[in-house]
Amino acid sequence: MDFFASKHHPLVSQWTRAAFHDAGSYNKNIPEGGANGCLMNDKSMTEEEANSFFEAPVSTLWILKDFWHSHPDTCMKVSSADILQFGIFFSVIRQSGKPGLTKSKVERLVKDFEWGRPDETNCNSAWAENLPENPTGHAYGGPIAIRCLEAGKEIKEKLMDRNGFSTEEAVALIGAHTIGMTRHVFGDKHAGIWIGSGDDDATPKGPVFNNDFHAYFVDEVPAKDLHTFAANHEPFSLIYPNWFREDNEAENFLDTDMVLAFPSVDESAHPSYHTFTRKFAKSNSYFMETFFSAMDKMSKLGVRAYLHKPRECKSRCNGGELTLSQRQYLHKALNEALLEAQEAITILQENRYKDIKNLTTLVDTTTWYVPGWTADGWVGDAWEGDTWNGDSF
Repeated sequence: MDFFASKHHPLVSQWTRAAFHDAGSYNKNIPEGGANGCLMNDKSMTEEEANSFFEAPVSTLWILKDFWHSHPDTCMKVSSADILQFGIFFSVIRQSGKPGLTKSKVERLVKDFEWGRPDETNCNSAWAENLPENPTGHAYGGPIAIRCLEAGKEIKEKLMDRNGFSTEEAVALIGAHTIGMTRHVFGDKHAGIWIGSGDDDATPKGPVFNNDFHAYFVDEVPAKDLHTFAANHEPFSLIYPNWFREDNEAENFLDTDMVLAFPSVDESAHPSYHTFTRKFAKSNSYFMETFFSAMDKMSKLGVRAYLHKPRECKSRCNGGELTLSQRQYLHKALNEALLEAQEAITILQENRYKDIKNLTTLVDTTTWYVPGWTADGWVGDAWEGDTWNGDSF
């Protein structure tokens, strides 16, 4: 896994996203979905729009899983559900502090992860509806206040009400955006990082995983409430239908990111996420502790089987070092997988040309009118059903 991450830095953020999209299919109210391997094992899952662009992480995890099982010194079988969750565990540990593996990090990877998740044999692609998405409904392209309100509701309804996370846990998990970028959904031309330190090549060993995502909202966004931000979008110069871009830095933030920066305009719709955003921004150790706890909970969503720490192997696997032939095999397999993934991504982007064009068309913020919105917040209902009470935007 470290060999792949060293050769292709984007994989650490892609494996991180993949782990959440497998586990985040869980709905505690039924209960169905969860950390069950369906993202790898059932093609219909990656055909869902919420699970787009997983070609590279899924194919590389399959290579690693097959290589693991074919190794003569392997003494434990792993499921797709396991390898997906180990992917995020590996990635955030590797990228924490000074990116790369150290002896203490390797010991943590070996000793702390729990194995034994069974793969689901009857996957249901409808479980993808439990994943939070950047809203594209009636708030799409509308006033920022409404967009952020709907984004906040999306987080509450999916991450909290269905997945079962607390407000604190939800805000911590979204902090995984510290590493990686909006890579393909807006087209390659509009790909952009969230945080400079999270760039694929921020260091020779890849991005840095820390609290910089939350610190950005405190240090770089002047507005302290949503009403002020709706009038003054700094530091963002480009406003798109459901995302923002800091043009000079090519940093992209989704509506579901920006709602974390401000107090809730309607506590009955969603809580004030910004309370924890500010706490995480102030203390990296507090963020890391909360994130790893929430990640552990995430990795067990929907899992009813007994999980166990790895058992001692009789063989030491040649000290964990890859032989020359193994490196050559993995290098070739990685290159082939990435090439095939890019071909699939190109086809998907071509098929979604109209959607991408709409997503990357700038909105005119001077034409917005928000009924019921004042400097003091909401006055009455802003809309009824899917229509506005008053002028449309």
